[in-house]
Amino acid sequence: MATPIAERLYTPEEYLALERVSETKNEFYQGEIIPMSGASREHNIIGGSINAHLYMQLRKRPTEVYQNDMRVLVSKSGLYTYPDFVVADAPFLKM
Repeated sequence: MATPIAERLYTPEEYLALERVSETKNEFYQGEIIPMSGASREHNIIGGSINAHLYMQLRKRPTEVYQNDMRVLVSKSGLYTYPDFVVADAPFLKM
C-alpha cells in the first residue's frame, strides 16, 4: 500500500474536493488520502480481456460496466476507491 500524502487527517468532503482537481487518482480511508500506483502492461491486458467478457455477458441486461476510473464509496467502511471493475444494475444507476 502506498504512503498517505500528508500527516493530517482529511474529511471525506476535503478528499472529494482535492480529488476533483487532482491529476492522479487517490484512495481515501479513515481520513488518509492514499496515492494509487499506475497499472502494469500485464494488468491492462488482463483488465481489457475481463472488460470484454463482462460486456459480452451483460450486454442484453440493464447494467453498465465501468473499468478503472469510476470512484466508489464502500459505505460501511467509508473507503473511497477505484476498483478495476464496477457493474451497476440499472435500477441503482443515478443519472
